Amino acid sequence: MCKLHRIAILLFLTLALCNCKAQQEKDIKIKITVQNDTLDQYFTKLYEAKMFNGAVAVKRKGNLIFKKGYGIANLKNKTPFLPNTSLEIASVSKQFTATAILLLQQDYKLKVSDFAYNYLGEDFPYKNITISQLLAHTSGLADYSAYFKAHWDTSKIAYNKDILHYFKTNKPELLSLPGEKYKYSNTGYIFLAEIVNAASGMTLADYLTKKVFEPMQMEDSFFVDRDSIWDKDNYAPGYMFNIKNCENVIPETLPHKGYYRFLSGRLGSGRLSSSVDDLLKWDQFLYSDSIFKATSKELAFTPHPPTKEASDYGYGWHIKEDTLNGKVVFHTGSWAGNLTYISRSVDTKDLIIIVNNTYNSVYLKEIRASINGFLRNEPLQLPKVKASELFKLNSCDMSLVTLDQWYKDHKNIDWDLENLLKLQNEYLKVGATDRNEMLSVLINILKADKNLN
Repeated sequence: MCKLHRIAILLFLTLALCNCKAQQEKDIKIKITVQNDTLDQYFTKLYEAKMFNGAVAVKRKGNLIFKKGYGIANLKNKTPFLPNTSLEIASVSKQFTATAILLLQQDYKLKVSDFAYNYLGEDFPYKNITISQLLAHTSGLADYSAYFKAHWDTSKIAYNKDILHYFKTNKPELLSLPGEKYKYSNTGYIFLAEIVNAASGMTLADYLTKKVFEPMQMEDSFFVDRDSIWDKDNYAPGYMFNIKNCENVIPETLPHKGYYRFLSGRLGSGRLSSSVDDLLKWDQFLYSDSIFKATSKELAFTPHPPTKEASDYGYGWHIKEDTLNGKVVFHTGSWAGNLTYISRSVDTKDLIIIVNNTYNSVYLKEIRASINGFLRNEPLQLPKVKASELFKLNSCDMSLVTLDQWYKDHKNIDWDLENLLKLQNEYLKVGATDRNEMLSVLINILKADKNLN
């Protein structure tokens, strides 16, 4: 009996451990994915059609109704794209830079009405530009990128200090007088990062880590050197499509795209990495007054237009008034293959977060609009396949012999002739004369087909 008793206990413990493990796996699954069958079917179809590769989260009235990742994060390592996968969020970074400035104002380290030169140095040549104008894109500053693409030593990484030095020494002319006109300015947000450093004694990265990321346990949010992202664990580098080889590649390996690497050292305008999970925590942070006060949020979520034209831009956010949802604050981001989007209905607490790392830019605007419609109880709409995009994907396996049948098989897609003509020129630039010739024939077929929609 004693032996049988020991066996029974052993069996009980084994079953208990199995059940515990199963429960843990269930818990992990719940944490990774929040399921909505309608949205899941929609994004699954998008992924299968090669229109989307990334992660998404949707809240309705403050309740998380959907969260899931689709596709591959790192094409070399074949790692899955998950909601906790980090990627560069591009210009969505600007709202974090603006928040750092407003937190410093809360702590009486600066005022947004201050002149920028008080923090950037007496040798900063634009004495009438205020911090507020930098935040609202009304400073009139010229863009830095054209100069650096033409003159910078591309073997070196350009940092904020290098861009600031260029403006101090070369003194490029303002595009407009400070405060008069709106002009979206990455330059301005790079200078804001330097103002954070001057006012706090910390880099923008360290300041945000201390004030936001650590308190909110945003462990997937950080600034990282571009050269280290390609083998980083649970990270989604951005990829762009090589039309010559019909494959997604590292963007800076493409012709005239080397600046994605040598301009990767500047912070403030972009370069922050985060995840869908962390952006959900960020949304929660923005509804709490414990760190970021209501008065600061009101400044961020209110347009600050220039004197001579309209603008919907606040501090780090676009703002619009929706007849159903009230005030909506949103931002998009695009850099080196990554596309990001966050939209928050401040009054109804609806939220949409979409991140993508394969530069499907032609479809993402329609996808965003469809998800916004879904939250208004409208049916989801799949984007119509564009001929220019499908041709790029299929062309390496096509020939003049198969072209006519390919056209017949896809007659009901969007035959975007203007983009097909642009693509034809792109093929010429990269020496893909066979694809250029196929497009010439295809365009003639299109023009001759009177039944074309």
